[in-house]
Amino acid sequence: MYWRVKSTLSLIIFTFSGVINGEETDNSRMYDGFQMLTLTVTEEYDVQELVTQDYLPCEILKAPDPLQILCPPADLNRVKVFLSSYEIEYSISIEDVGEFIRESEQHDKDYRNTAMDWRDYQRYETIVAWMEEVAENNPSYTTLIDMGRSVEGRKLYALKIGKSRQGNQTKAIWIEGGIHAREWISPATSTYIIDQLIQFFKQAEVSECSESTIVGIDWFVAPLMNPDGYEYSHTRDRLWRKNRRFDPTTECYGVDLNRNWDVIGFGIGASSRPCNIVYKGPSRGSEPETVAGAQTILKYRDNIRVFVSLHSYGEYWLLPYGYTSREMIDYDKQVNLGRRAIKALQCINPSRSYRLGPVTTLLYSAGGSSMDWAKIEAKIPYSLTIELPERSSFILDKSKIIPVGNEIWAAMKEISLEAMRHPLGVDPAHPFGL
Repeated sequence: MYWRVKSTLSLIIFTFSGVINGEETDNSRMYDGFQMLTLTVTEEYDVQELVTQDYLPCEILKAPDPLQILCPPADLNRVKVFLSSYEIEYSISIEDVGEFIRESEQHDKDYRNTAMDWRDYQRYETIVAWMEEVAENNPSYTTLIDMGRSVEGRKLYALKIGKSRQGNQTKAIWIEGGIHAREWISPATSTYIIDQLIQFFKQAEVSECSESTIVGIDWFVAPLMNPDGYEYSHTRDRLWRKNRRFDPTTECYGVDLNRNWDVIGFGIGASSRPCNIVYKGPSRGSEPETVAGAQTILKYRDNIRVFVSLHSYGEYWLLPYGYTSREMIDYDKQVNLGRRAIKALQCINPSRSYRLGPVTTLLYSAGGSSMDWAKIEAKIPYSLTIELPERSSFILDKSKIIPVGNEIWAAMKEISLEAMRHPLGVDPAHPFGL
């Protein structure tokens, strides 16, 4: 079932001019005067077109509950008049997005450290150097995997952390972070998990009291799958989403890497226009970032029992499929694991209220996602996407990095129990007989 909203809202697409997707001519996009509006919508309408439109002046940041849109100053008054005329209630969530970003960046400048820690959002170079150092300093249980290079030639790294005596019979978890550039809390949480794992494995070398499931499986963590877009979000455009593929015909940049995986449903819920924020790419698996991830996962797919993709924001625990509303034939076990993991993280922070279910039910169609690919093509038993906290904005204060990390680490411990229990081999629960 697609998410649906008031039908008159779709008229916004055609009523106003202006594009806020694609590449800006100004090198430093400051979002001065932009506002984030939260809409209260009660009636229903098929809204999938809203997500993929090119000429919607207000970019949809979050949907459906609540619906949050980012509007440029040139169209603000007309958009507000339009919403009021159709009795669509709204509130201003962020008065001036440019000022909000600058305030956040100023707070970041209060503490700067080129060494890796989690008191700040770290840059690409810091993360890569730290991963190399971790592998070098812990050779008995850590392996650095060079998966390939990004569009602009940056390294795509994953760390394998494990020391099981079962060798190639060891079960594993794969954690993917940073596939969308602006979701900074994703690579921060991914690297925090790496750090927690290193601490546990160090303890396991001198003690028999370590939690057996954590050290009894292999952990693969690829914390920064979109390094080009991530760097661009730090230097030019804080809300950049895609990679940095240049399209010479339109002179627009970027492919949505979470719409580019080579899997059934590719193109559903995505755009074929390069300037669009959910541009699927020129073809299935066209991007080096998605190819690198897929090729590496396939090497270990018989061992990987759980695939986790970290995103933000909204506090959702999302399940396949992104291209259809039909449930997986093993849907119940996916939900059961989700409930247990959510309960585990709520023991750390009882205020969290993750919504659990298929992405097409809770949000919208998203064909060509890594989550669908992992379940369908790699045939990994459990595949899920976590939309990390909070529910207000992509811009999460750096003081929340460690608390969010601790919450997800608690969930990963619960997930590791299921990874340990599940038999090896490809998932017998193929979707619809595929």
